[in-house]
Amino acid sequence: MTYIHFDPDDLKKNALLAALGCICFPVPLIACPKSAVGRFCANQGLILTLAYIAVSVVFSILRVLTGWIPLIGWAVALVGGLARAVIVVVGLYLAWQAYQGKPTRVPYIGEFDLIR
Repeated sequence: MTYIHFDPDDLKKNALLAALGCICFPVPLIACPKSAVGRFCANQGLILTLAYIAVSVVFSILRVLTGWIPLIGWAVALVGGLARAVIVVVGLYLAWQAYQGKPTRVPYIGEFDLIR
């Protein structure tokens, strides 16, 4: 994971809002729209939200297609649940890092800037 350096005053002032942005991305956009760390964490939260939605859609389709097969359908449901749980845990980790003053990018997909 890549640590990003921001203005220390911005980090100190908006750490809680940035942490909330990793979990619920609109919070820092509303509460501190000019904060660089807030916008960064909102972007990471949006990426995680989109990843969660994509994983949910893919595994829902796979579950419909393979749900009637006894062991395969169950395995697809289990893997889908685990994938969603991993995304939630990554979001909580990013929130903790942001609160500690070390904002971090989402691994592999965090390089996209959807919010500027």
